[in-house]
Amino acid sequence: MQSAKELLFWIWLAEALGPANRSFRNLILRYETPFEIYRADAYELEGIEGLSNRALAALSDKNLEQATSILEACQRLGIGLLPLGDERYPKNLRHIKAPPILLYYKGRLPDFDRRLCIGMVGTRKMSAYGLRHAYKIAYELTAAGAVTVSGMAAGIDGVSAGASLAAGGMTVAVLGCSVDLLYPQHHAKLKSKIEQNGLVLSEYPPGTKPNAYHFPTRNRIISGITEGTVVIEAGLGSGSLITAKDAIEEGRDVFALPSNLGSRTSAGTNGLLHDGAYLVLSTDDILDPYKYVFAETLHPEKIATLGDKSEADLAFLDEIGVISWQPGDAAKGKTDEQVPPQKTAPKKAGKPTEKEPEVESAPTVDEALLAGLSVEERKILDAMPDGKALPLDALLDLGLSYGEVLSAVTTLEILGLLTKLPGSQYRKTV
Repeated sequence: MQSAKELLFWIWLAEALGPANRSFRNLILRYETPFEIYRADAYELEGIEGLSNRALAALSDKNLEQATSILEACQRLGIGLLPLGDERYPKNLRHIKAPPILLYYKGRLPDFDRRLCIGMVGTRKMSAYGLRHAYKIAYELTAAGAVTVSGMAAGIDGVSAGASLAAGGMTVAVLGCSVDLLYPQHHAKLKSKIEQNGLVLSEYPPGTKPNAYHFPTRNRIISGITEGTVVIEAGLGSGSLITAKDAIEEGRDVFALPSNLGSRTSAGTNGLLHDGAYLVLSTDDILDPYKYVFAETLHPEKIATLGDKSEADLAFLDEIGVISWQPGDAAKGKTDEQVPPQKTAPKKAGKPTEKEPEVESAPTVDEALLAGLSVEERKILDAMPDGKALPLDALLDLGLSYGEVLSAVTTLEILGLLTKLPGSQYRKTV
C-alpha cells in the first residue's frame, strides 16, 4: 500500500506522461520512484532515451495542484489507486510494453497473480448465438474459479460480465472513461453490481469522459491483465480484434468461437481461427492450458456439476440492463441472427437527455480501429497504394526488419485492413 504522499507523485507522473507511454520504461530503469523523477531537473531528464519534447516539458512542470485535486477527488468519491509500484498491481500487466502507470478502481482487488484471468470480448451487435455462448462460457469460467475481464461495453462484454455475476464469482470491467462515470448509460445496474462483487478499473482520473481514442488504449489493459483472451463474436471492424492484436503482441493466448461462414458478426472470429487462434468448442478448451499452473485456485471439475445453470438467464440480464427481454420471447422463433435488443437509458419526460458519445456505436475500420495500430502497422498501411497489391518484399524498403513486416501484415490481415493475395502479395482494403 502506498501513502498519500507517494500516491501524489504517482498521479503527477501519470498525468505528465499520459496513457500508454512506452518511454515510461526508460524512466523506471533510471529512477526507483516517481518522487525521484519529480526531483530530476530538465537537463538530467534530457538524457533519458525516448522522451518526447512534450513529455520533457510536462516532467519539468513541478506544479502539484492538478495531482492534489485528483487525489482529493478520489478520497471524496471512494476511488482506490493502484500504482505500478504497489505489490497488488497485476504482474502480467506490469510486463506489457506500455503498462499503466496508475490505475483507479472501485470494488475489490482480486489476487491477480494467483487467479486465472481470462478476457471476454466481442461485438456490441451480438446474435443470439453469441449471447448464448458468451453467457455459458463466462458462467463456467467463473464457476471453475477464473476471473473474467471485459470492457463492460454493450453486447458480448455486458453479457459476459453479467454471467460471471450470476455465477457468484469475480469479474473485472476495464473502462474507457473514469470509474466515477457511467458508460454506456444502460449499464448502471451492471456497473453497480460489479462494484459490489467485482472490480471496475480505469487508468483515467475522476471526471474523464469516454473518448473514441480511450477504447483502443484500454484494450491493452484487458489483454495485459489476462493469460488469454476469448473472442466470442466479432466482425472484421470490431474493436475486439484490437484486444486480440494486443494479446498476440504480448505473447498471450487468443481463443475464438467458430460460427457460420458469411455471418457478418463472425468474420473476425473465423479469421482469427484461420490465423492460428485456439478453437473453442467448450469452456474446457480454455481452461486446459492453465489447469496445472493455477491448480490451487482453478477447479474445472465443477463445470460438470452445473447442469443447466450456465444456460443464459435472460431475465437476469434484463434485470441488470444488459438486454431487453420479456417472458415468451424465446418461444417466438428467434434465429441465431436475432437477439433481444439491448436496453437504452430511460428518457425523463420534459428534460432533454444528454447524448451518449458516438463511440458507443459498433466500431468500424475508422479512427477507433486505426488508433490501436502500432507504429510499424500504421507505417505499412500508409505505404500501401489504393487498389494495388504489393509483394511482401517491397515492404522491406520501409526500414523495417523482415520479422517486423511479417508481424505487422499478419495483424493487419487479422483486423481486415489488408487482404493476402496469391504470391505473397497484399492489398489494402480500406
